[in-house]
Amino acid sequence: MAHTSRGGHENEVWDLAEAEMAIAFVREQLNHALAYRVKYNADKHNVALAFIRYQGGASAVLAAYSNDSAIAESDRLNLGLVPDLSSYLPQSNRFGCGGMAQFHTEPKLLNYLCADSTIRKLAIHQHEPQDLTYRSIIKHQRECAAQQADFLRRPLEEIAAVTLVTEINCCKTCTSYSISRFRARYPNTPIHLIELGKHPGKGLNPKFTRVTIERIKRT
Repeated sequence: MAHTSRGGHENEVWDLAEAEMAIAFVREQLNHALAYRVKYNADKHNVALAFIRYQGGASAVLAAYSNDSAIAESDRLNLGLVPDLSSYLPQSNRFGCGGMAQFHTEPKLLNYLCADSTIRKLAIHQHEPQDLTYRSIIKHQRECAAQQADFLRRPLEEIAAVTLVTEINCCKTCTSYSISRFRARYPNTPIHLIELGKHPGKGLNPKFTRVTIERIKRT
């Protein structure tokens, strides 16, 4: 769900209803894309968004899923999900504490946001599919991903505010090694967190308070 725009107000926190609707929309798109995997439950893995406002009013939206290995490259690019950049970043510049934290969505979003555009492009795969039609499609998708990487090349000093929206509440590790680390590194860039309380282990869906989402059950 990569999106950019040129309007908006600086330092504005994402409206809760807008955040809930946006993340529900991404979830429906992702579940639909993975519906062919009969024995795979996409809802057991987290979806999160990062809403970025730049000085001057421009904005961008990034989306991440915590289990990229379950998604084909073409589907991930089509959904606009950011890749995991942790292996391309030195430990000192990386958000997250290593291990499973690198697969969590919050550090994944912050690593992508704060990385140089050259590093973002390193994560775009370059292998060529054998099928010519598929090769043409994925080439276009990679070009779009590269354009997104270039749009986000601005230094953090130009970012007015960041809002993270996550289905599952942030774990202590991500809070300490991602959210708190971002605040310490960029004290002049406010970062806000909207947590929706999803708990897959207990069968609890996100707790939407401003919108009503009716999920369509598979038959």
